[in-house]
Amino acid sequence: MGRFLTTTLLLASLASATTPAESPWTGTWLLDVGRSTPGIKDQAAEGYRFTLQSDGQIKWEIPSLGEVVTGKTDGVPMEIHRTKPSPGLTLSVTAEGPEVLIYKVARNGKPQGEGRMTLVENGKAWVDISWPAGQPQYAGEVVYVKQ
Repeated sequence: MGRFLTTTLLLASLASATTPAESPWTGTWLLDVGRSTPGIKDQAAEGYRFTLQSDGQIKWEIPSLGEVVTGKTDGVPMEIHRTKPSPGLTLSVTAEGPEVLIYKVARNGKPQGEGRMTLVENGKAWVDISWPAGQPQYAGEVVYVKQ
């Protein structure tokens, strides 16, 4: 019985030692209106849910839109699936290290918008600076906090 317990504890400690750390992006995030560009509430999603794995796999969700996007953070466009279909809409995401995600939205291959999401406050919040495609002079700032 003692040998079984020792082996079980050893295996459990090895498993936790080899499990990659969870991405700071993984979790549920809610809009912080007070810290965002005034008037952005009508244009910003209420919240996001991300699962980001160490191999670059991402699941990007916007619950209020019934939106789910799955793929990799390699810049390749991924089809956006929504409860209310939006044909031809794609999202590409590129990771620039563990704390920055660059994204682009297109419809039928034509760029619609883009942005840069940066983790701040030791991963407790992220700032999204986004703009219409090719028009960074019209950028807005949205802040989300981790739940």
